[in-house]
Amino acid sequence: MMNNETTKGLSRRDFFARAAMAGAGAVVASSTVSRAAYAVEEDVIGDWSADGSSEVEVPPSPKGNASASDGTYREHNAATFPANDASPIEPRPVPSIWDYECDICVVGAGGGGLNAAARAAELGASVICVEAAGLHGGNAQEAGMCGILGGSKMQESKRFAFPSYPFDAKALTDWAMDEYHYAADPKLIYKIAEQGGPSLDWMAECGVQWRLGEVPVYVAPKNATLDHHVLKMKDATDAMFNYGQRKGVDYHFQSPAVALVQDETGRVVGVVCKEDYQREVFVHATAAVILTAGGFCNNKALLDRYIPTAAMGCASSYLTLGETGECFRMGLGVGADVSGFNSSASFDGGVDWEAEGGQWARFLYDGMTQLSRQPWLTIDRCGNRLRYMDSRVGEDGANAIYALGDLATIQMTPPGHRSYIIFDANYEDHLAGFAQEHCRKLITPDLEQIEKVPEHYRDWHHGVQDAIDADVLKRRDTLEELEADLGFEPGVLVGAVQKWNEACERGEDDYLYPMPKEWLHAVSEPPFYGCRIGGNPYGTKAGLAINEDMQVMGVNGLPIKGLYAGWHTAGGACGENSYVGDPILGSLMGDVGLAFCGGYLCGTSAVEHEIDRD
Repeated sequence: MMNNETTKGLSRRDFFARAAMAGAGAVVASSTVSRAAYAVEEDVIGDWSADGSSEVEVPPSPKGNASASDGTYREHNAATFPANDASPIEPRPVPSIWDYECDICVVGAGGGGLNAAARAAELGASVICVEAAGLHGGNAQEAGMCGILGGSKMQESKRFAFPSYPFDAKALTDWAMDEYHYAADPKLIYKIAEQGGPSLDWMAECGVQWRLGEVPVYVAPKNATLDHHVLKMKDATDAMFNYGQRKGVDYHFQSPAVALVQDETGRVVGVVCKEDYQREVFVHATAAVILTAGGFCNNKALLDRYIPTAAMGCASSYLTLGETGECFRMGLGVGADVSGFNSSASFDGGVDWEAEGGQWARFLYDGMTQLSRQPWLTIDRCGNRLRYMDSRVGEDGANAIYALGDLATIQMTPPGHRSYIIFDANYEDHLAGFAQEHCRKLITPDLEQIEKVPEHYRDWHHGVQDAIDADVLKRRDTLEELEADLGFEPGVLVGAVQKWNEACERGEDDYLYPMPKEWLHAVSEPPFYGCRIGGNPYGTKAGLAINEDMQVMGVNGLPIKGLYAGWHTAGGACGENSYVGDPILGSLMGDVGLAFCGGYLCGTSAVEHEIDRD
């Protein structure tokens, strides 16, 4: 513990290495709700194939390298994305008759939307919450832990805070702004620092049973364990849904929002929804509309335009529910500004299903993704070795915390924006010795709370076989065949394997960032396996510009009346031009904690500014 010890000037790793001496927890976000959980019309954007067909044309496997033959970036196949539209969604005029009436309409019933709706209702507003899926929780329910650097009652009980105890929101803001290279709004970062702790404390009062991680920057539901973090945050989203119901929130499921309603003065006064995916209904929000429907990890056109590094460096997405960017586009349609350009947050090991015609969005624990995240021989297209970041808590608490995002950056940035993992027929024998933890741990049928995992993925072998069958994980009898079918020039892969095998035979790695001796396993026994990997995004950090009161800002520099947004529909939580969204896996609170906090702030501000003020 770092009681009363100043940490001015400490890097994030120095701090967490000290704080993690007793072990560490780690935030994780995953995705398990399938696309079948919500309906999609054929022949429209939103189907996995843009033309409504079940098959997607893809180039021959050797041509599937991330870069074209002239060295330029190879475009993603748009047909494999759920959405591919960056155009603004224009608002609708006020209808002659409204179908529903409320003070505040919340769009989205994920972690942020549940908090926004419950908070606004608690403060006396009548609230309707509309959700595209058939269930509450969104992608937030599938996270394992959220991070926070101080200010919660749990941390106060341990006399823990960063950068020093007692907790000081301004000191944390100063440190974070330096991490963000001063590319963020300090007032907004201060708001997150100041209200992060109270937002989690409020959730506890609402019925969420939190517990503090061994490293007290991490908070998880009481039933969460530290050895794995599969879908543990569902306990928290369930509790907030139940609390919202008790406070009178009217939830409308299977009712995706399709447009905002704006009156002649420019004020946003409602939302148009497709009730049961079919009938358009108009929800009148007399006080405010709150947009909390996530970002746009699954929209190719929006990634290309607003987060080009993610568009190039990410090979797949694991946010399978939504993330197609309609709320962001609705904001653009009413004149909203954009914040957080070119910023996103990714895990390592995004498997390049898309290059072989597979779905862009995949379940994080699909077996193949977990296999790809182990410390195999990893090279770029030139045959150069790439560093691996260890997630074993016992080795280094700082590495355990940051390994997931930092390795994503390593894998996203080589020439061609792809990395390549290579291993041989004996790969299964090495997994126990790798001992990777958190969301890198392979799913097995005996795992605690395994019932939360889709049945097909309860044994990691199933997902790996899926990848072999799709030729995403390429299994070849010779290294030369594997080399050709991964798109390498002759001799590049074979030469890299030869150098690796020599190091394995010596029992000592000569690379700049050497592998531990126990991880040196020769690639010598056929069949040989190879796979393209890149980043695996868990949050877009570009979004609608907001002020510290969560009001959406227009391109004219003024708030858009009646419109609020929480993360990740909103942007700016980690500044601009960030691959990973540091400091804690995406923001000052991690991605799921950021969503929780944003919803809490939206509900509070919308009532204070639009109802109490009136």
